[in-house]
Amino acid sequence: MERLERDVRTILARLARSAPEGWTELRLETVDSRHGPGAYGEWTLPDGGRHGLRPDPEGLDALAAAIAAERGWPRARLHLAHDPAGPYTLTATPEPRATEGRLLVLDPDHVPPAPGPAQPGSVLPPAGDAERAVALLAEYRRRVAELTGHERPLGPPLTSGQIAEAERRLGHRLPDDLRALYRVANGSDVMANGLWLGYLRWLPLDEVVRAHADWARYPHRPDHTRPDEACAMDENGPLGTVRRCLNHPGWIPFATADDGNHHAVDLAPAEHGRPGQVIESGRDFHGGPLYVADSVTSLLAAWIDLIDRGAYEIEDAPEDGEEIDPEYPPSLEVTESVRPRDVERSALGPGLPAAVSPTLLAVTAHGGADEGPLDLAPLAAAPGLRVLRVHSRTVTGLATLRPLPVEFLRAGLSAGDGLTALAGHPRLGALDLACAGPLDLAPLRTLPALWWLDLSRCAVQDLGVLRELDGLRYLALTGAQWAELLARGALPPALAVARLADGTGSAAELRAWADRFDPAEGEPWRVNGTAAVGG
Repeated sequence: MERLERDVRTILARLARSAPEGWTELRLETVDSRHGPGAYGEWTLPDGGRHGLRPDPEGLDALAAAIAAERGWPRARLHLAHDPAGPYTLTATPEPRATEGRLLVLDPDHVPPAPGPAQPGSVLPPAGDAERAVALLAEYRRRVAELTGHERPLGPPLTSGQIAEAERRLGHRLPDDLRALYRVANGSDVMANGLWLGYLRWLPLDEVVRAHADWARYPHRPDHTRPDEACAMDENGPLGTVRRCLNHPGWIPFATADDGNHHAVDLAPAEHGRPGQVIESGRDFHGGPLYVADSVTSLLAAWIDLIDRGAYEIEDAPEDGEEIDPEYPPSLEVTESVRPRDVERSALGPGLPAAVSPTLLAVTAHGGADEGPLDLAPLAAAPGLRVLRVHSRTVTGLATLRPLPVEFLRAGLSAGDGLTALAGHPRLGALDLACAGPLDLAPLRTLPALWWLDLSRCAVQDLGVLRELDGLRYLALTGAQWAELLARGALPPALAVARLADGTGSAAELRAWADRFDPAEGEPWRVNGTAAVGG
């Protein structure tokens, strides 16, 4: 108890350092979701207004875990009230599992699978050239200075020993061309008109190490509810160049817009990629990284080519007779992208494309029952198809998908059709089915990659089959289906995420449903104390 009280006082002292002047009350609550632990709260101001806070959840999460362990609860939720005179009240309540809306997370450490780590790696040589990269950098800077009338300074050059020490901390050797650039200059501390085409900043090497560590510490995780997005990864460049995942330790960020997004060198490319290729990834790249160029060398050459072709504009140029403001010098903005042009990777329409492109990775079709079943036979012309979504419509010709690398399927099954045509499919990992039923689930036993399943729109012959699906990690059912499954003791043995697909969604309903899995028992636990941190 004494240790827990000490931890509470430490957390309050840290929060008080960022408190608004004159605050009269602090309230916060810990939360847990598929994004990980966190907290939200607010300060009350003298005029009755509210000032939101975003505390570091690390200490709060550890405190919640310690209380849960002491009380024998699966998890604990914390509610904290504090006033500037010192008194505080901490209330801990038992939580059955981490919940988010209709999701019940039975295994909080579960991360939805991404194909990337298992993809074959590249055996191709790097495309970069150290000597050429240095020459291109000098030429690019000369061109930009000539066009803008101003040359931005770069950091001082690094020694081989300094670069080697940074590589030791990274756990990776930098590509030779980027390594050579750091021998010329240690990045740039300047954002506007920085090296990377005006809006990106070339990171000094110590910042590269920190940014790479941050990526490893806070990995981007796929959404439990949208496996089709994970299956559709690798739509942003030549096929088979970049691993199909949201984050990878072999991606080394070296330039940033200071917005959570980075250019990175890829030291773990997929089968058709090149070590040292440039990708763009980060906060806004929910569908996976964007392929940019086969090397830093090629990227520099592409920028010079854009300048040669006049594909740029000069922003904030001074009027005639005005001097350049060194604080806000002109910048060069390109008007074209250096990225490869996309080929047709996805199709959206009321039916299938009139002519199915062999490069299709994803198809989304929609319609109504009055349009009749959708024949899947034309998809045989798309040998790389990974995602098929058919909304509000049944399909025929499921056997067409058997030789295709489909990983996600959403479709309605026509009356009398079953899953036999998909039996033994080696890559089908996610199924979202609608059917008039009753549907025989026996073929699911033959799908080695199946991890995600939604049967809430199906009448099912025997839910007991689900207990035999050792790899199933996500399952969506109706309340009646869950009741039957749990009554029969047929819960899949490795289930990590459960979803209630119907009902009102009220807090009481969701809590009653969650308690069927593992009731959380125990009275709330409270501790009162004083933390004299002032207001």
